[in-house]
Formats: sequence, C-alpha cells, structure tokens
Amino acid sequence: MRIFLRARSASSMGKSLKERKYFLVDNGSYGPEAVLNLRTIAHSLAKITDCEVRPMGLMHSHKVEPSALDGIPGESMEAFLQSDEAGSMDQLRVLPFFLGPSLAVTDWLPRNLEKWRSEKKGRSFAVLDFLFAPEDDRLARILADLCLKRFPSAETPPPHLILVDHGTPLPEVNRVREEVGQQLEALMRKRIGGFSTCCMERRPGKEYDFNDPLLENLLRSLREDGVRRVLLAQFFLSPGRHAGENGDLARICKGFEQTAPGFEICRLPTMGNHPLMLEILADRILKDC
Repeated sequence: MRIFLRARSASSMGKSLKERKYFLVDNGSYGPEAVLNLRTIAHSLAKITDCEVRPMGLMHSHKVEPSALDGIPGESMEAFLQSDEAGSMDQLRVLPFFLGPSLAVTDWLPRNLEKWRSEKKGRSFAVLDFLFAPEDDRLARILADLCLKRFPSAETPPPHLILVDHGTPLPEVNRVREEVGQQLEALMRKRIGGFSTCCMERRPGKEYDFNDPLLENLLRSLREDGVRRVLLAQFFLSPGRHAGENGDLARICKGFEQTAPGFEICRLPTMGNHPLMLEILADRILKDC
C-alpha cells in the first residue's frame, strides 16, 4: 500500500493546482520518526496548495518496517525510480526538503532523474529550489520563534544561543548555516547573552575547518568561560538519529551535562513542522506554476 496525500479543500491561494503532483523528498532515514514527520508535512502542504504531495526519502526509507509506520510502507526515490510505476510516468516534479545545496540535491537527485528520463522518449523532470534563499529570513524566523516559545520572557542571566548543524564537506552548504545564523543572532540579540554556530560532526582535514567548532568543543569552551545555560537551536528539519529524542545531539548534550553539574542545555525542536516552513514549501510550488 502506498500513501498518497491529496488536498480535500480549495486552496487559499486562489489558484487550483489539483492537476499538479509533487514528490516531497528528504534525505531518507532508517528510522520511523523522520518518515512519519515527512508524511505529516506532506499532508499539511497538500491541504494548503490543493495539489498531490507524495513524501519520499531519497534513499533508505523504503527499508523501514511498515509496522513502525502505521502499517504503510515507506518510500524512497531510490526504489521508486526502478519501479514499474515510475516506468509508466512521463513527468516527475520534485520538491527538495533540504535546507541547502547538499550533494543529494545537486548531484544524486538530478543524476538519477536524468537516467530515468533518458530511458524513454518524451519524459521530463523538474527539481524545485531547496529551502534557503539569501533574501529570505524565514528560516531564521522559525528558529527565533522556537527560541521564544521555550523562553517567552527575558531570562537572567540570558542564555547563550547555539545554532548547530550536522556538518558538511561543502563550503556552500556551510554558508547556509552561517547566513541563517547571522539573521538569527540579529533577531535574538536582545534576549541572549551570546551567539555561536557549530557542527555536530565533521570530516578530518584542514580543508573542512570551515565547519568548526564542534559542538562538544564549543560547550566545553562556554563552560570554561562561565556560561551556565545554553539554548541549542537545531538546524535540522526532522527528528531522527541525529536530532531525535535519543539521537546524536541528545547524547552529546546529556553526556556533557552529566560531567558538568550546573550547566544546562535546552535543546529546541526541529524546524520542519513550523507553519513558516509550510509557507516556504508552498511558495516553491506556486513559483513552479
């Protein structure tokens, strides 16, 4: 059984998109959290755009046990492109659920779509823009709103705000974190005692130093400087093995708090379910019309 998420009401945008079909695609996951989260987002996006939105991971998601996914098997573009269904289609439109220009979006996806296109005359595909745009501060506003929901009034002393991403081999992906970080710092300046960006992990080698500092090293440095409360904004779209309840970031934070009595780390939710995120995704679809 496949999941198809389709709008049931007229779009508030004033233009019917009922004939449009999009694949909302993230990186894919072996865990159910991220798969279920993408389904929720796809369902909400279908409602506000009045078009069909089908959630898929690029890879791996079809391998998740269906019993952990409400009995509905997960799907991945990796498996879909080799299916009879894909073989019967002439057009694919893909909406990347990615913050920036990762290799998954700029290399894997177009390369595999081009292979699918070349196998039959008359086929076409389109890959829409990823989520970050330099002139758009909505990603930073999402993060700021998550901060203010956790601390609605000014704290004394004010917390140190950290924006953490996964880490990347690509400077252009890192620049997304840094630009959103600058926007977030400006939005939160009156509520925080300091601001930093960092990564969860990185590759060895000086050529990847642009990721620094590592979260663990930054937390250690802040504690040595007398900081006692940290607000950790996660530059992640969905919970999972990195940003989930028991993911890598939770493990890093818990381990640090256990060895640093009196040091508090407040980890914020992931970004993907925020109303402004749906607005960004809907804008991508509207721009495609």
